[in-house]
Amino acid sequence: MRAVYNALVAAGGISILSACTGGQSHIEPPFTAVNPQTQSSLQFRVGTANYQGTTYLNTVVTFRQPNGLSATLYNTPTITGPAGFVNTGSAAVAGTDAGTNRISGTPPTQPGTTAVATTFGQTGGAFAYGFAPANSTTGGAANYAKTSTSSSQIPGASVTNAYTQPIYLATASKLPFMLGPPAVPNFHDPALGYPAGFAGYDSGFTMFGVTPVVGTYAFDLTVPSNTIGQNSAVFDVTAPLTTVVPLATLPAPVLGGGGGTAITVTVLAAPLGVSSRVIYVVDRQGASPTACPSGGPCFFAINAGPAAGTFSLGTNFGTGDRFYAFQVGANFDIVGDAVPNNLNPLPPLPAQTDVTVSPLTPTVGPVTF
Repeated sequence: MRAVYNALVAAGGISILSACTGGQSHIEPPFTAVNPQTQSSLQFRVGTANYQGTTYLNTVVTFRQPNGLSATLYNTPTITGPAGFVNTGSAAVAGTDAGTNRISGTPPTQPGTTAVATTFGQTGGAFAYGFAPANSTTGGAANYAKTSTSSSQIPGASVTNAYTQPIYLATASKLPFMLGPPAVPNFHDPALGYPAGFAGYDSGFTMFGVTPVVGTYAFDLTVPSNTIGQNSAVFDVTAPLTTVVPLATLPAPVLGGGGGTAITVTVLAAPLGVSSRVIYVVDRQGASPTACPSGGPCFFAINAGPAAGTFSLGTNFGTGDRFYAFQVGANFDIVGDAVPNNLNPLPPLPAQTDVTVSPLTPTVGPVTF
């Protein structure tokens, strides 16, 4: 689920709110008696990302409460690479991280104080399943549907409070990795009560457009207290990258109409090393009040597995819908580890998390069934 929404729906009021500003107002955040240092479980992994034929750095993070939802609504992450790792992101995107061995965020600052520019800035944090630009405001209000809109190479398919990836690449080269139905519950159905504009669940992995190097990556995560400049929790873990040989390149899936108002997606068998696979489909210009009631973009995902096959998205699409598709293979279970499918505070992850991402399919549509 979107990172902040995860924490807000926590049962029994256990959601941890250790939020601070970002210089947004003078309101002191609400107090909580829950100790994030003892009530939170953090995992961090690194790996390779074969992104349409180029090898980049991949990461996976989980930061969860005992009930499996996001541990906090605000935190500041910092990744420090091993010797030889250089952040080649431009200063316009990476800020002061550019040219260093860091991928970092900016801690809360006093109101009126200019924040240091970094990769994550003050909006980016680690949540239940992946990094997201979804840190809360001073008053504890979620940034959901308010800030951090990211665009991608799919025309009109921007997302809010999620990173299009790989981070550091130009918009025309990035993709949105939003888990939608049937891989997760059908949040497009208004009867299920999801927030207006809810785009999808996090995929857990975050790719950065930098060259990975073998070695140990350090990950520091701080949770601010109600006093700016002080932390209520600090987590330090490491993750090894033992090889920079990526998974093989995936070809683009084939989109088609299956008769009636169905959309089909066909994929070949995944290459060696890929144990799970997700086919992402975007209905950029929806026309169906059932499958895509927002009018688009609407995000769908198929948990395909490594075998070849043809999959259907169902029969609820309308004339005029316009579709795009791509696929991701991994050596971990992208959908199986995702909230809401998995609420384990420590979902299973391999020592190194590798992904491979296919090119985007040509546009299919507007469909005229």
